[in-house]
Amino acid sequence: MLARLDDPRALVTVVSSPAGWGKSALLESWAAGRPDRAAWVAGGDRDGFWHRVLSAVATTGVDAPFADVTAATGPQRLIEALQRSSAAPTILVDDCNDTAEPGELAGLAQAARSSGTATRLILACRGSPNLPLHRWRVEGRLAEISQAELAFTVDETADLLAGHELILPWLAIAELHAQTEGWPAGLRLTAVALQHHADPAQILAGSAAIDSVADYLAAEVLGGLEPGERWALAEISVAERLTADFVNAMTGRVDGAALLAGLEHGGAFITRCAATEDTYRLHPMLGRTLYRELGRHDRNRTAQAHRRAADWHAAQGPPADVLRHLLAAGDGKSAIHVAERHWAEIVVGGRCLDQPVTTIPAPDGEPPRHLWFAMAAERLDAGDIMGTRHLLRLAYADEKTYADGQGAESLPFAALELTAARLEADLDGGCALASQVLATPASGEGPAAGTAAMLHPLALLSRGAAELQRGELPAAERDLCDALTLARRRDMERAAISAASHLAACHAARGHLRQAARCATETLDRANRLRLVQLVDLGWSRLALAETYFEWDRLDDAERCAAAAVDGSRGDRLIQLWGTVLQARIRTATGRPGDAHRMVRAVAREMVTADLPAAIRCALALVEGELRLACGDLNRAHELVQACRDVGALPVPAAVLEGSVLLAEGRPARAATAVEPYVAAHDELTSRTYRAWAGLVSALAGQRLGHPAQTTRGLETALQMAEEEDLRRGFAAGGHRLRALLESVAPTMPVFSQVAATLTVTLDATMRDSPPYGSRNGPDAVPAGSAVPPLTDRELTVLRHLQGSLSHAEIAELLHISVNTVKTHVKNIYSKLGATRRKDAIRRGHELRFL
Repeated sequence: MLARLDDPRALVTVVSSPAGWGKSALLESWAAGRPDRAAWVAGGDRDGFWHRVLSAVATTGVDAPFADVTAATGPQRLIEALQRSSAAPTILVDDCNDTAEPGELAGLAQAARSSGTATRLILACRGSPNLPLHRWRVEGRLAEISQAELAFTVDETADLLAGHELILPWLAIAELHAQTEGWPAGLRLTAVALQHHADPAQILAGSAAIDSVADYLAAEVLGGLEPGERWALAEISVAERLTADFVNAMTGRVDGAALLAGLEHGGAFITRCAATEDTYRLHPMLGRTLYRELGRHDRNRTAQAHRRAADWHAAQGPPADVLRHLLAAGDGKSAIHVAERHWAEIVVGGRCLDQPVTTIPAPDGEPPRHLWFAMAAERLDAGDIMGTRHLLRLAYADEKTYADGQGAESLPFAALELTAARLEADLDGGCALASQVLATPASGEGPAAGTAAMLHPLALLSRGAAELQRGELPAAERDLCDALTLARRRDMERAAISAASHLAACHAARGHLRQAARCATETLDRANRLRLVQLVDLGWSRLALAETYFEWDRLDDAERCAAAAVDGSRGDRLIQLWGTVLQARIRTATGRPGDAHRMVRAVAREMVTADLPAAIRCALALVEGELRLACGDLNRAHELVQACRDVGALPVPAAVLEGSVLLAEGRPARAATAVEPYVAAHDELTSRTYRAWAGLVSALAGQRLGHPAQTTRGLETALQMAEEEDLRRGFAAGGHRLRALLESVAPTMPVFSQVAATLTVTLDATMRDSPPYGSRNGPDAVPAGSAVPPLTDRELTVLRHLQGSLSHAEIAELLHISVNTVKTHVKNIYSKLGATRRKDAIRRGHELRFL
């Protein structure tokens, strides 16, 4: 990020975020490395702004007299000083919201521009400064570093906690990162608070994290607001999504749109939701702080706010929000009515919700069982499975109490059980209950038939989700397609979105990447239009996109989608685990094996005692196997493949990894045998993605064995899959050896000439742009799944020259480069090939057919 502050094209660089996101630290780090260029204008009051600017410029060696300067003379004096100097300083203004008036900032920017020098400005501010940013964007003279770029990653969050001697489970770290959204100050304050507890992972789920940041937010964020704005924020903190109409209804104001836009512009921890024009959300930590403040002095105030929110949602929807606010307001009777009327829409699955609902007494004249049902439905909607199970037990106990017939009306408890089983990953229980529900006819007349008709889509969804986790992909696809069709036919939007999201993940698992991307994108767009973006099940769509982007070799996009899925999982362990597995693969592929290994081992420790599907356990073993292969630990990679085979899940990915390991060991015949059943497979059980990987392993093995027919057949399979699904990752991981194979064999296959040419260009770009070995995260950085360590074109040239007796100086003269550059290339070659001297590097180069 420091490099972005050096962009010479930018007249102005704006570092914009709310308080506590490390803007000042970023500027200080940049200035510390360039003391002769950095004119630092520290934050403070607004008096004497131009005096401080000119005195700061003078510290860089510019003759800038700053005595008796005024707001009127400051701009011209700065222009003259810059024009007299041969140096072009960079002026850094920290906390510019409080340091300068908007007109003074505009004058500073105009002075820098009018000086005709290379002077640049770096402004750190909360929100957006009142400057003509749109004009500079058009001119290409503006660089922007946003809150999202300043946020900590999950890895950085783990490092920060480790620095405070806190070792938390990896999934707990991911959950903390999601709750804070990577807010650096919030993470640090939480870490300090957790240091004093014997079980920080348990305390993390309570209120300690909120207490630790409440004072900071009150002083740094809420303290700068007008009383009316602070009051309004507290009133609207009962909701997860905010619109102008909602704000007006809750507060009695008429300027809700201006209030929300102004708070966002001012950096008050409120952001506009993606792909929307009028919907905002509070930062989770601020929302919790405000919610507690809402009822601190008057408990009735919270109930009244929830009552108004329930009334607004009753007209605007969705029903789940009406139910939640009614329960929080203490109106059990109305909550029961909503739950019984809209249960099919409410009990589909969890959402990312932050506010708890307090248990309320049963209303007079109503059996408690009906209230337990309403509360269980709300807890299920919030993703609280433990709370749901507890309330279901209470409801079943009440059913026995009223066995004489009172209150024995049929409530659709099966819907709660189906969804709870799905969210708990209870595959056997979910399938058994789904089959039982589906055996009930959904046709005919009467309440029972109507309930069965609404239960059938949920049962198909539950069974399809279980089959997906078991790896029974064709059956999962059929059930999920049927669930989607029935849900749409019966206007069950949330069920349809959940089914479509799981279906996208199923398409990705089967290697139908284009179909997966289309289904996932459409599902996310539909959820956004219906304001259902908080559904946790959308994580499956994000994972489908991440998997697709990974196989398309769009690793940045893949990492972004995987992180979004994990951040939005909010307690869904399967989404967290599958997302973490994919994140580890991406880190390995992008040369960060240290981060990948730490993530894999942390998750593996947490899975020891967990009752999880065999497929996720195998996936974790295989991603560690890829990592071990990439780092050259072939014995351990073999052990992990065997562990996966013992479990019996994911046989095709296991075979591909085994073939890659055998190929790296120099045993091409056994490698070809391992993948042979899947190269020519045309059954619906074999993933198209892994058919391509198997084809590449077979082709490379055939080339080493001197079997041209096997080489051609393997490459044909891979190219066919690449053409149909835009596969790139397997080819990119193959490196130079695979590029040479394409050049030599592809011309004999005219059917695939176009895709082969495209892949060759892609491989050239990948190998040209890839950084030197070890330049990312240590000397063991290599791509994932690569049986051949990648060498750049220049490194290959240097390796060829090393075969003779030429010295480094003679090689440098022949290649018209410096001796130090040659030494760097040689060092990289030795590291990649696992060699310590020239003779070993040449031998290894011959073994890998580089020479």
